[in-house]
Amino acid sequence: MKESPKSSHTKKPAKKTVAKSDVSVSKKSTPRPMPKSTEKFQQKMDKKRARLEYKLKNLDKKALSKQNLFLRILTKIGRFFRDKIWRKITGRARNFLSRRPHRSLYLTPRAKTKRGWKMRGYFGFIHEVWTLIWQNKWLFTKFLLLYALFSIIIVGMLNQGSFVDLREALNEIPEGLGIGKWMALFSGAITGGGAADSSRQIIAVLLFLYGWLTLIWLLRRRINGDKVKLRDGLYSGGSPVLATLIILGVVLFQLIPLALVLVAYSSVTAIGWINTGIQIENMAAWCVMAVAAVLTLYWVCSSLIALIIVTLPGMYPFAALKAAGDLVVGRRLKLVIRLIFMALPAALMWIVVLLTAILIDSWLELTWQPLVPTVVLLLTTLTIVWFAAYVYLLYRRMVDDPEPPVSSAWQQKRAVKKEAKKSTKKAKNPSQRKKESGNLLKKVKKTNQK
Repeated sequence: MKESPKSSHTKKPAKKTVAKSDVSVSKKSTPRPMPKSTEKFQQKMDKKRARLEYKLKNLDKKALSKQNLFLRILTKIGRFFRDKIWRKITGRARNFLSRRPHRSLYLTPRAKTKRGWKMRGYFGFIHEVWTLIWQNKWLFTKFLLLYALFSIIIVGMLNQGSFVDLREALNEIPEGLGIGKWMALFSGAITGGGAADSSRQIIAVLLFLYGWLTLIWLLRRRINGDKVKLRDGLYSGGSPVLATLIILGVVLFQLIPLALVLVAYSSVTAIGWINTGIQIENMAAWCVMAVAAVLTLYWVCSSLIALIIVTLPGMYPFAALKAAGDLVVGRRLKLVIRLIFMALPAALMWIVVLLTAILIDSWLELTWQPLVPTVVLLLTTLTIVWFAAYVYLLYRRMVDDPEPPVSSAWQQKRAVKKEAKKSTKKAKNPSQRKKESGNLLKKVKKTNQK
C-alpha cells in the first residue's frame, strides 16, 4: 500500500534558537581597535585644526599690524602701560584701601577706627620719658655738651650785643609797658639766633639731622639693654641721613597749609584789616590759626613716626611712611593729643629757665657775659633730647600693640541690628520677616555671650 503523505513522518530541520543574552553580548562587544596609522593621522588632523583656529582668531590683529606700522607701535605702547604701569597702580591702590578704612568724602564708622593702645596716662607717660632720660643722664649730658660745642663752632649763637641793645631800648620805655617788656625780651632771645646766612642754615639742618639720628640709635640700643657709649652712636647712627632728609622734605610739604595761613594773617595785619592787640577780629584769626595748626599736626604725626622707622637698617623712606601710616590708623587723634602734651613740659621749661636768666641778666646788667645766649643754646639741645625720647617711646608703644582697628561690643550689636533691619525691610512675606527676626535674636545673643 502506498503511504499517504500525511501519514509519512518526515523530519523537518530544526530552527536554531539564539538566546537573548547572546544577542546582547554580541551588540555590546567592543569594536575592533583602529590601526596605528589611522591614529597618527587623526592626531595630525587635530593639531592642524587647532593651528588653523588660532590663526583665524588672530588674523585680524596680524592684518592690522602688518598693514600699519603706527598701529603696531601703538599696541605695544598700550600693552606696556597696561601691564607695567596700570596694573601696578591699581594693585597698590587696592592694597592701600584694604589696609586703610578711611574713604574720601565719606564718614568713616567708628567700628572701623577704634584701636587699642597699651599705654600709661598722659602725665604718667611724661614721667616715663623723664625716667628714661634720668637713667641715662651721663650719656645725654655728654651729648648735650658735644652738640652745644658743635653748634657754637659751626652755626653760632645769639649775639650778646644785640640782646643788650634790645634790653636798653626797652628800658627807655616808661613803666607802663609791664609784662610786655619781658615778653619782648623772651621772644628776642628765642628768635635772635646766629644762623642768618643760608649756608649756615643748611649746616644747622645737617647738624640737627646727625644729632637726631645719633639720639635714636642710642635710645634703641639702651632700651634693648645694650651698653653703648656716645662714641658708638656718633660712628654708627648717621648712616640713614639721605632717607631722613627725604622724610623731612615730606614734613615740610605737609607744613605748607599752616605756612599759607600764617602768611595770610601777617599780610592782613600789615594792611590793617585786623587790628593788633586783643580784639574780636584778632581773636578770630588766632582761632583759625589754632585750627590750622591742629589739622597740620594731625597730618604730620605719621611722618614724625616715620622719622623713627627710617632709622632701621635697610629701610627706605617711602616704605617707612607706609609703615608709619599703618601704625597710626585709628590712633591719630590720640597721637595728636600725646604730641601736644609733649610740647607742654618743653614750653614750661623754656618759660621758667629762660625768664629767670633774663631777669638775672637785667638785674646784673651784663654787657659781655653771654648768659642768655648760653641758656638758649642749652635749652635748645635739651629740647631735642626730650623730643627724641618722647617720640621714640611713642613708637615703641605702638609697635608693642600692632592689632588692627577692632569694634567694641555695643558697636557690634548696633551693626547687627542695622543689618537685620535692612534684611527685614527687603523681606515681603510675613514668614520671611519672622525668620529674619529669629536670626536677629540669635546674633544678638551671640554678641552678648562674647
